Amino acid sequence: MGRLILPTKAIISLKIIGQRERMEIVKRNNGGLSPSAGEEFNGMIKGVSKFFMMVVFLGTIMLWIMMPTLTYRNKWLPYMRLKFGASTYFGSSGTTLFMYMFPMVVVACLGCVYLHFKKRKNPHHIVRETNGGVLSALRKPMLVKGPLGIVSATEIMFLAMFVALLLWSFITYLRNNFATITPRSAAAHGESLWQAKLESAALRIGLIGNICLAFLFLPVARGSSLLPAVGLTSESSIKYHIWLGHMVLAIFTVHGLCYVIYWVSMHETSQMLMWDTKDISNLAGEISLVAGLLMWATAFPAMRRRFFEVFFYTHYLYIVFMLFFVLHVGITFSFIALPGFYIFMVDRFLRFLQSRDNIRVLSARILPSHTIELTFSKNPRLVYSPTSILFVNIPSISKLQWHPFTITSSSKLEPEKLSVVIKSEGKWSTKLYQRLSSSAQIDHLAVSVEGPYGPASTDFLRHEALVMVSGGSGVTPFISVIRDMIATSQNQKCKIPKITLICAFKNSSEISMLDLVLPLSGLQTQLSSDINIKIEAFITREKEPRSESPTEKIKTLWFKPSLSDQPISSILGPNSWLWLGGTLSSSFLIFLIIIGIITRYYIYPIDHNTNKFYSLTSKNIIYILVICVSIMATSSAAMFWNKKNKYGNIENKQVQNVDVPSPTSSPTSCGNNSLREIESSPQESLVQCTNLHYGERPNLTKLLLDVEGSSVGVLVCGPKKMRQNVAEICSSGEMSKDVTMKVTIKLLAMAILGGTMVIWIMMPTSTYKKIWLTSMRAKLGKTTTFGKPGVNLLVYMFPMILLAFLGCIYLHLKKKTSVDQFHSGLERKKRDKFGALRKPLLVKGPLGIVTVTEVMFLTMFMILLLWSLTNYFYYTFVTITPQSAAVHGDKIKLKRWEARLDSISVRLGVAGNICLAFLFYPVARGSSLLAAVGLTSESSIKYHIWLGHLVMTLVTSHGVCYVIYWISTNQVYQSHNNVKLVSARVLPCDTVELTFSKNPMLMYSPTSILFVNIPSISKLQWHPFTITSSSKLEPEKLGVVIKGQGKWSTKLYQMLSSSDQIDRLTVSVEGPYGPTSTDFLRHDSLVMVSGGSGITPFISIIRDLIYLSSTSTCQIPKMTLICAFKHSSDLSMLDLILPISSEISSFLDIQIKAFVTRETESTHNKNIIKPLCFKPYVSDNPISPILGPNSWLCLATILSSSFMIFIIIIGIITRYHIYPIDQGLNKYTSAYKSIIYLLAISVSVVATSSIVVFSNKKQYCTKNDQVVEGLSPLVTESSPQQLLSQSTSIHYGERPNLNKLLVGLKGSSVGVLVCGPRKMRQEVAKICSFRSPENLQFESISFSW
Repeated sequence: MGRLILPTKAIISLKIIGQRERMEIVKRNNGGLSPSAGEEFNGMIKGVSKFFMMVVFLGTIMLWIMMPTLTYRNKWLPYMRLKFGASTYFGSSGTTLFMYMFPMVVVACLGCVYLHFKKRKNPHHIVRETNGGVLSALRKPMLVKGPLGIVSATEIMFLAMFVALLLWSFITYLRNNFATITPRSAAAHGESLWQAKLESAALRIGLIGNICLAFLFLPVARGSSLLPAVGLTSESSIKYHIWLGHMVLAIFTVHGLCYVIYWVSMHETSQMLMWDTKDISNLAGEISLVAGLLMWATAFPAMRRRFFEVFFYTHYLYIVFMLFFVLHVGITFSFIALPGFYIFMVDRFLRFLQSRDNIRVLSARILPSHTIELTFSKNPRLVYSPTSILFVNIPSISKLQWHPFTITSSSKLEPEKLSVVIKSEGKWSTKLYQRLSSSAQIDHLAVSVEGPYGPASTDFLRHEALVMVSGGSGVTPFISVIRDMIATSQNQKCKIPKITLICAFKNSSEISMLDLVLPLSGLQTQLSSDINIKIEAFITREKEPRSESPTEKIKTLWFKPSLSDQPISSILGPNSWLWLGGTLSSSFLIFLIIIGIITRYYIYPIDHNTNKFYSLTSKNIIYILVICVSIMATSSAAMFWNKKNKYGNIENKQVQNVDVPSPTSSPTSCGNNSLREIESSPQESLVQCTNLHYGERPNLTKLLLDVEGSSVGVLVCGPKKMRQNVAEICSSGEMSKDVTMKVTIKLLAMAILGGTMVIWIMMPTSTYKKIWLTSMRAKLGKTTTFGKPGVNLLVYMFPMILLAFLGCIYLHLKKKTSVDQFHSGLERKKRDKFGALRKPLLVKGPLGIVTVTEVMFLTMFMILLLWSLTNYFYYTFVTITPQSAAVHGDKIKLKRWEARLDSISVRLGVAGNICLAFLFYPVARGSSLLAAVGLTSESSIKYHIWLGHLVMTLVTSHGVCYVIYWISTNQVYQSHNNVKLVSARVLPCDTVELTFSKNPMLMYSPTSILFVNIPSISKLQWHPFTITSSSKLEPEKLGVVIKGQGKWSTKLYQMLSSSDQIDRLTVSVEGPYGPTSTDFLRHDSLVMVSGGSGITPFISIIRDLIYLSSTSTCQIPKMTLICAFKHSSDLSMLDLILPISSEISSFLDIQIKAFVTRETESTHNKNIIKPLCFKPYVSDNPISPILGPNSWLCLATILSSSFMIFIIIIGIITRYHIYPIDQGLNKYTSAYKSIIYLLAISVSVVATSSIVVFSNKKQYCTKNDQVVEGLSPLVTESSPQQLLSQSTSIHYGERPNLNKLLVGLKGSSVGVLVCGPRKMRQEVAKICSFRSPENLQFESISFSW
């Protein structure tokens, strides 16, 4: 345990999963707090900035991925050099400057904007965690012991991806360059083959090191926005800097050794001392490497702990390392690896400016355990989170050494003070302790600080219990956590987690550190009743308490202020993130302006962008100086502006007001130091909640596993062995099997989908064609089992089949959200987190109502199409010349435009294939892919429509181009079971309700749809209708409502409403299809807006809630049904809300507002609803799940087994029929081969599907042979007064004022559902868009064909 408290004792935030599966949330005091307009604006800005950060960063990563490819070298790089590298203002440096450095500066600026608008969570809105979350599983430790330390699953994933990037780059570089090195090309340069390859490998190894160098300085940029934006702290990121540092220096060392071996073998050792002013400087690279090796040698743990000062001072060689790196490779190439260092330089200079101020030390508490607590004056507007750290420098001890210490105070509990605890464990801290504990009078202590640095926010309140495990001085970060909890319990009414502090000390004198749990002014106060805290203290080296020594007293020193002393303040004021973003952007802009002027009017007239006349070293130095000047100027201006204005005035005023300490916080005299006799044990302040254990070590396994709660947060700070033990205990806590499987399946599915997308992206590139496709054909396309189609079969088809299979397994494991989870409120918070992305962004237009998420994915898909077409057309126009067109074929000589037209036609067809690959997913109603991502076949119809338009546009263009080509070149001549229909209700408004018999095992969600076919009307037509029944309320029945609005439905209505007796109606169905679950209970209120027959999906929702209100104790949302009809006869549709022989529960709060638009008064007093009952037939079956209750598992079986059978059949046919004829020469007729493949696919699908269906039918399906007697017609009032008279209001001759009805609704979450004409949907979507109150959550459930 060194004095570098936090870097050597990293705080690990872990979670032990409790036994209970129910989730809890902090209850609201007022029944719901709806966010203000300002919070809504902040949320929108956060979302936009986060989205653009992700887009820019992913674009940069794409550049890194593409850099080693031939596509980048032959296409992208020449284009970028043409656009950016030919400028007279930036020269050749413009390419890397704008393509690599500029995007990362933009990401850092966007991160500043995001953090500025990110507010701390209101305790009332903090959601309690539970077991089984994907994110909680990824946070659990995966590796505990090893060279990497304690590493979580998330860190393993990102480390694996980074290593994969390095390997991909290295292998691609070597493959591309070794292919061009031959014995002849090596001999032309006077080299042997191995020497030429060694030189090429050495250069490429250096390029790989640059990738690591680009990220090396980001983890140590303490004040940067990039770390907090992704939830990291500089302290927890130190290990990433260590990993990257080892990689950088290992790779650069190999790079240097390879060149040394090459020069020795070539007898060119003089190259080692060469400094070329026009090209690469070898001597500068060697100086940089030597500086790096010195830092590396002193950075190993054993060396760092034993000789910390050597490590500390040696690390300043990073300046030499980076300076000579730039001089070695040149500023142009340095811009690729320089963005991280640029952000670090801005942060470092701001820290330098902050360290120039002398900080006022108010007091010091000297504990008998060789520990000191320093208390500083703080600006009240400086806010920090618990577990933050402060870097401290005391010039009287060392002017250069800065040491980090954990802040023990809370900015909420002590707004004008900041405290750190320093344990005497090294030379620096020992000197400080000896100086303060001596008998000499000390009135003033000069101190400088940097910080504080810490997480942007903490979320300890999300846990039900909090366990903190510490060893020795590792207790210090937990003091700040406890103080913050005390402040929260005093100022805000929210549930505080149960706190357990397990601390281990060597000697009993160290127990005095527990007195620091309360601040100096609160030692006499009792803990709040809201704080449930338990302290288990273990003294390991003493078996019994020592007798009290008179020297074991806590000595408190008070210091006199100096006029030059300042309180600790943020260097950039209260809006520090905005100022940091402004500093980054303005410094970079000033740098561009200065460099542009110097290049245009000084360098360019000499060099003319040739890089042959002007000294490269001089250019590098000019760039470095300009970067330094721009950073210093903007940072200094920002700091002095904030200091001069209101923020600085507050600081000065505070210093003047605290010259004399208050009686509650200091002795009576400021000038005299005093001794306060306080017991070293914590009995005085925490006696009731502290247990002391002498002569034993804590049994961490027992202590941790005995803690009860659905979510237990575990924090540890102490020796490495203690951290490993706690991490091992937390990682061994078993998650449920289902959750483990779901996490694994999700990650595997994301990896497969990401890999497939990468293949689609790479397909139009020359890298894919020349390298990837060649390699895949060599591996997969030359087998005697599958032949040439094996490549596309296994690369494109197999992954998607596997994805659908995984989706089935995932949906089988996924349980419907329980009513208790909705009632707890957690599901509401979970859904509301992504509420902004579900809001309508486009309301009117050719695309209909489109949400933010849909616009994002549509944009990415269009980018993929444009990217593919652009690359294909570029290849067409570049490679086709008049000469190549003239020799197009043996018989045809083409003009250039004809050859290009031929090539464009092919490429249009290929682009159409991309759309065709996704076309049928939205209409695969029972597919697992839609349900797995939360979509339904109904809501996905519009995607099918969009893709259909794209497919037909591209395919039509493809065909038209070929027709023109053929004309110009004179080549023109070249289902089902019958289901049991129980009854029908014929309404006077040309509407029919059909009720079918249903298997009780068939479950569906409200708003599901059923496809219906009636052969007596049309044998081919299938029509979708919304199900109005509830599978919970009516387990053996299923009803649909059909409005007579077309030929098919009008014929049905005429048939059923005629006077002829109808005993039986033959019907076939498909479905039902709908969402896997609905979440209407997450809302406080539910508003349903319908027009005409659009009321039908809401009938199923109301019936479902009727069932829940009578069988469950959960809170049912208040329902408002706004329905518009043309005629008063349409009001009879309201009678369908209740099934036959059912009543409204008293627990159901429903209000119906019906509008009759075309009549000023009712024209029908009574309307007869004609019920019909049908006789059953022997062949009729109830509606049942086609694959039984475990339909997702059966579907997965069909997918996998049919694909396996298809592969076996094709393999046998290819091996024993096609291959003996073809011999891999493609002589076998392509048409016959295609027919064989189609037949094999059809046979495999039909066979496996039929087997599974018949086996399930035999096992699960039951027939209902009961005969229902005919019923006489019932006379029912058409208006809803008979059943819902108390909750229905009818308005004649007017249209509903939707804006007034919706905007005035109260509740923290109001679900708005709309189903009706397009104009009505657009109007409701517009009301619920971004300009609406945040509580309105929009969802359109209209079936849009």
